[in-house]
Amino acid sequence: MDKMTKKIIGAFVAIIVVAAAVTGIYFAMNRQAEKKAQEEEALPSSEVGKLLAKDLELKYPETPTEVLKLYWRLNRCMYNEGGISDSDFEGLLKQLRLLYDEELLAQDKNSFEEMLKNFKDDKEKAGRAISSVCIVQTNDTVNVVELDGKECATIITFCLIRENDVRKQVYEKFMCRRDSQNKWKILGWQLTNADEAAKVGVTYKKEKKK
Repeated sequence: MDKMTKKIIGAFVAIIVVAAAVTGIYFAMNRQAEKKAQEEEALPSSEVGKLLAKDLELKYPETPTEVLKLYWRLNRCMYNEGGISDSDFEGLLKQLRLLYDEELLAQDKNSFEEMLKNFKDDKEKAGRAISSVCIVQTNDTVNVVELDGKECATIITFCLIRENDVRKQVYEKFMCRRDSQNKWKILGWQLTNADEAAKVGVTYKKEKKK
């Protein structure tokens, strides 16, 4: 076999190798694209579905602010969603309870059954609904202190809430505490006012009607 023939064969083999590699990459990319599309199709599209799909044991909110944002998302779904099934409603409550401190859950009035009854009463009898207008104190303004050897933080939120067709501007101050797994859990809350909220940057300006 002369040198020219060897060169031609070598070039031909190289072309085949490159073509095989390109084909392999093409099919691999196609498989990844198909897999991603299938995963996206499998993801829930509704807010209820998204909240129920959250694995809070595996991926818990990292800051007190994020905990309160999720708290209000869950509350908004439980109060606002019409036609929600009993199982989904209970599932949302279970997710909400994962945000609560063990000390709060240990109180008799906060058993799962009692909380479920209270939520349903508020939704059906009081006609409560929560607006999408919800402001949570930013994390960089949250003051963290140590109480009884545990880190605690207070976070102020604002929400527009409707009860029996009456709209209310509700300011609340939440206490969050780090648990043994370093997760911020809600220990309790109380009503506050616009002046105190304004001190930490939580303000609401009513939009003027055009």
